[in-house]
Amino acid sequence: MKILIRLLSFTRPHWQLVCLAMLCMVLNILLNLLPPLILRVIIDAAIPVGDLGQVAEMALAFVAVNLALGVINYGQWYSFEVVGQSVARDLQLTLHNHLQRLHMEYFRKQKTGDVMSRLTEDVDSVHEFLGYGAILMLSNILTVVITLAAMFWLDWDLTLATAAAFPLLAVIVLRFDKEIRPLWERVRAEMGKLTAALQENISGVRTVKAFAKESHEIGKFTGHNKQFLGANIARIRVEGQTQPLVEFVSSLTFVGLLWYGGAEVMAGQTSLGTLVAFQGYVWNLVWPIRMLGQLINVFEEALAAAPRLFEILDTTPAIADTPEAIDAPAFTGKLDFVDVSFRFSDGEEDALKDISFGVEPGQVLAIIGGTGSGKSTLVGLIPRFFDPQGGAVLIDGQDVRALTIDSLRSQIGIVLQDTVLFSATIAENIAYGRPEVELESVMQAARLAQAHEFISALPDGYHSRIGERGVGLSGGQKQRIALARALLMNPRILILDEATASVDVHTEYLIQEGLAQVMQGRTVVIIAKRLSTIEQADCVLVLEQGQVVEYGSPSELLQNTSYFRRMFLSQQMSASTAEEV
Repeated sequence: MKILIRLLSFTRPHWQLVCLAMLCMVLNILLNLLPPLILRVIIDAAIPVGDLGQVAEMALAFVAVNLALGVINYGQWYSFEVVGQSVARDLQLTLHNHLQRLHMEYFRKQKTGDVMSRLTEDVDSVHEFLGYGAILMLSNILTVVITLAAMFWLDWDLTLATAAAFPLLAVIVLRFDKEIRPLWERVRAEMGKLTAALQENISGVRTVKAFAKESHEIGKFTGHNKQFLGANIARIRVEGQTQPLVEFVSSLTFVGLLWYGGAEVMAGQTSLGTLVAFQGYVWNLVWPIRMLGQLINVFEEALAAAPRLFEILDTTPAIADTPEAIDAPAFTGKLDFVDVSFRFSDGEEDALKDISFGVEPGQVLAIIGGTGSGKSTLVGLIPRFFDPQGGAVLIDGQDVRALTIDSLRSQIGIVLQDTVLFSATIAENIAYGRPEVELESVMQAARLAQAHEFISALPDGYHSRIGERGVGLSGGQKQRIALARALLMNPRILILDEATASVDVHTEYLIQEGLAQVMQGRTVVIIAKRLSTIEQADCVLVLEQGQVVEYGSPSELLQNTSYFRRMFLSQQMSASTAEEV
């Protein structure tokens, strides 16, 4: 019941349309009571005395009632369909906007395909219920109640004989409702898995083809498809067993009407017109009952989908502005980590342990370490992708948690190792953080990132559209566009997470020349593996298993028997070997 009430609460902003639809629905039910009464008057009053004038009047009244029903039905269905579509739009917007505020931890655990399934398939199920399922269910209930009242008014004992099968129908419907809900929950869950598998397959198509794993992926998707089919067949089996039974039992009402009502007419205890009117009213009862199984199906599908939507809405953003948060002033770029510890929510050990170091404004910090040492996690704390469980990250002496997220991130430029570009033009991708800038500013940022030359060579230049995630560009080209996007922000703090990993040595050299200009007066944090990148750093921080094991200038660290020295000598030897070859 709580889920249903919460679901219906989304109709509150559209209460005027809901009221109009409800008014039309009540008028529709009341007007549907008139045609059987008109027939009763014709059969019992007009025909026996041969009054053709009264027959004509009743015929005109019959036509007028049906014309009015047509207008009212239009208003009813139009209003509720608009409400359903509007609620679906509101729900999708609410879900999408809430997802934008959720923290990185949430997306690290969730499958993209499952989230997409919730925002499409599950929202569509809710729309079907609110768009026509809810109105039909309520309309059918009111139709049955009001029609029974009219039948009792006409002939109470004939009504009891006609409705004798209703208790059995109630048992069948309640049993169906109990069985169908868990089956719909299983269908929604399997649909989420199927969509997730499809999304992973499409986004990873290059890897699939590179390893010739098409057959494996086909088998995996076929398995999910079979599970989805099995869930639907189990649902269909219950529906198939229930619906014919409901129709058979509901047809018994006609048996009761003809058997008992026919005897009443022949005995002179009721009129033929009343029996004919009752037949019309029985149809008003039978059709809602026969549709009840289908409507319960729509109802339970929506109730199975709604918790999956509310699960997203009920997820509290772990990274959010505090009530006391202030807008960040213009940064000078001083960066300090003070006894910082961090653990992922599903981790057994700390990913970072008691990290402490400082970077002065305008300095370049290089972070190195093996895979899984915590480099990306560490830099993710600066723009508050995560918050530490212990210690504090300070910018200009101010805890980043005391600043509003938007004002904090607006002064930080980030180029991640996993480059993501959007399905838009190259200019729009570069200007993503500052869509209001002129094209000349976009081009200047591209020049600094050594991207202007290859962009200009494209048929449409900066107006060339690129595919999803940058399909159509090389890895190096995508990284240079991402770098230009960060530089256009004119950040006080620039974070480069292996930003030149996908470019060749020559291009890296050109990019570093461009960066030398933009690094002036900025604090730069670089995660890198190549010495050519590290050598330009003022200080180097070496991480191992989430701990700082070395910290100092490149020249200082080379004096020690250290990880940095070993890496330096190894890369120097590799470079010498390559030159000899």
